[in-house]
Amino acid sequence: MKESLLERDWLYSLRIRKGVGRRMLQRLFERYGCFSVIRQLDQEELSRELQISPTIGAAILSQLVPEQIEWEKQRRVMAGQRFICILDPEFPESLREIPDPPMLLFYAGELSLLQKPLVAVVGARKPTSYGRASCQFLTEQLSNLGLGIVSGLALGIDAIAHQTAIRTGGTTIAVLGCGIDIVYPRSNSGLFAQIKEKGLLLSEHPYGTSPVPGLFPERNRIISGLSLGTLVVEAAEKSGSLITADCALEQGRDVFAVPGPIFSEMSAGPHNLIKQGAKLVTNAADLAEEWIGQLATSAHISLREKPKVNDEEREVLALLTHEPLHHNQLADMVPAEVNRMLNKHLLMLETKGLIHSLPGGFYVKN
Repeated sequence: MKESLLERDWLYSLRIRKGVGRRMLQRLFERYGCFSVIRQLDQEELSRELQISPTIGAAILSQLVPEQIEWEKQRRVMAGQRFICILDPEFPESLREIPDPPMLLFYAGELSLLQKPLVAVVGARKPTSYGRASCQFLTEQLSNLGLGIVSGLALGIDAIAHQTAIRTGGTTIAVLGCGIDIVYPRSNSGLFAQIKEKGLLLSEHPYGTSPVPGLFPERNRIISGLSLGTLVVEAAEKSGSLITADCALEQGRDVFAVPGPIFSEMSAGPHNLIKQGAKLVTNAADLAEEWIGQLATSAHISLREKPKVNDEEREVLALLTHEPLHHNQLADMVPAEVNRMLNKHLLMLETKGLIHSLPGGFYVKN
């Protein structure tokens, strides 16, 4: 074997072989604690250990020779492909602990973000205005506490969580269900680029892997595994977001849920989780008190301290609920002296984190 080859090089070459999946690699690692052992196995042993057909075993053995692995390593380096593996010291301990850890993670962006305390924020792909406002409100507070936001770059709540973390100067990690070089969904291409530049993209799948449906439930265990806990904002009764919550429970991690209107189908998922023991969340402090010893000491907001408001701001605030109300409706409802400064009052209330503006001139109470 060439001296320049490391265990991680053997792992990489195994992973990109057709017919070799993560389960096979896990079996090999659990039995031998390394990957280069494959060169000592004959076709029958390899087929038995990896639980693959003799034909596939023979094809793998014919390709996994040191010269081929060295060539694949050089090609990977020249292409700028980067990964960490379970043998590397920087591999997150939180992932080593889960029952089904990834053997390697391809990445793009700032790898040091894996050392931060992290929380997963997931939810519906088509959230209501209430769900959007709740996600923005809670994600901003969590970011201000020093928590990194982990999600799956899907439409809806995932994207809102990533965007809010970036907008507020926080950090975010996106775990993909495809190759690290594939933007999916395409409508999130701008967000993908932002996370690559300011955050971290992760995937256990080799470059070029297409986003097929079966890969997304698998990536959810990584989202929850990286995190201290998982927050479900909105989800229908059979939402894919609940898979992430199930993964968190299996991994012994905390699960949190945002309550919603009882008549909304998007409240069914969180409400069922709460019935099953998930912690009800209305404020980021509900999460933070679970991990007070693990949070950054530089948090610059006090979540339990209520912002001060003047009398006119209080009048405006009293009219707002969690259902969107248009600016024009507010203008008709407040006294004339308040109406004259309505835009200022709305801006101040939003700055204090008490309300949130929505597209189209609508406002909701946080």
